[in-house]
Amino acid sequence: MAFLFSSFFWGAVIILFGLSIILNAVFHIRIPVFSIIIALIFIYLGLKILFGSFGIKATKNTVVFSTSDMRSTNKNEEYNIIFGKGSIDLSEIELEDEHLNFEVNVVFGRGDVLIDPAKPFIIKVSSVFSGAHLPDGNVAAIGNNSYISPGYVKGQKYISVRADVVFGALNIIEVHKTTEE
Repeated sequence: MAFLFSSFFWGAVIILFGLSIILNAVFHIRIPVFSIIIALIFIYLGLKILFGSFGIKATKNTVVFSTSDMRSTNKNEEYNIIFGKGSIDLSEIELEDEHLNFEVNVVFGRGDVLIDPAKPFIIKVSSVFSGAHLPDGNVAAIGNNSYISPGYVKGQKYISVRADVVFGALNIIEVHKTTEE
């Protein structure tokens, strides 16, 4: 954003205005300089949002223009998949003293969330022009849907997952854990 306030930017704007006045006076060519400058500012802002700055930075819980497998810890976390593909493993979470809350956001991407059906999960999915596939066979394309795992017992602590999918795909996949004896 500092580019918009730099002397280079404003110098270029003044030069373009001057050139448009000369072209209009000498050659009778009208160039819509103001419209072009506004369009260039929007293009610049769009590129900054896509490729850096404005808070969209890849972290261990965020996938941007790439592929990643993420494992959850036993704390409340947020996962973001933007223009990429990601797998989020929530199957090894252990409930301790309180409810756990997770947020999954998929925007123009594909995400898989792995859960253990023996553990108490409540999953709420909100989708917009997307495909959100739940383990019980329900699919949310536009609107809201929810899923409660077989391990959920009313009145006891549980793991809450809120998923928002926009122009993407999300699969909630049950992973059955085997116990070794």
